Amino acid sequence: MFKKYLLNAFVLLCSFLLPISCSKDNDTPEHIHEEELITRVTLKIKKQGSADAAVTYTWNDDHEEEGHSEEEEGHDEDGVHVELEANSTYEVEVGFFNASDPADIEDITEEVKAEADEHQVFLELIEIQGLSIVAAANDSTDSNGNPLFLKSVWTTTAVSAGEVRVYLIHEPTAKSGSTRNDFGGEIDVKVDFHVDVE
Repeated sequence: MFKKYLLNAFVLLCSFLLPISCSKDNDTPEHIHEEELITRVTLKIKKQGSADAAVTYTWNDDHEEEGHSEEEEGHDEDGVHVELEANSTYEVEVGFFNASDPADIEDITEEVKAEADEHQVFLELIEIQGLSIVAAANDSTDSNGNPLFLKSVWTTTAVSAGEVRVYLIHEPTAKSGSTRNDFGGEIDVKVDFHVDVE
């Protein structure tokens, strides 16, 4: 009789503990994105209808980093300068990299594609006229078909100069807009490329 009482008490105790242990699993916090280190942003630009090879313009977060040269395409002491011709169309591809270890450069662009729903590239035009930007037909998209703007088409008209500010936005609250604030979310990286349309 005493053994039966102990067995019943044990079963009753287990029935209380089992839901408690299960509820702990349900309360486990979701994975929180750790911001990637992005030390290099590139613009690979090719003029449509031209036999010339694409030109890659590179921004590094540290202009003194090993391997950087002022001879690099489009670089001078004022930053990265992109030269485009008026009345022309260009195919442009943005790349994001962690180049903090020159022996092991990580292509963050691939992660952006893999996590398309959690990212958005925004290309903001600052004080530049005669330049329009649309998503390329072969651009990567998120699960709703929204273009990420990793690949875009730039069309120039009049001679002008200004900045194209490249944002990589993490967890945007919207996937379209004409200003940075329209997208919400957090900024993974923000880089200015000076553009001269000649």
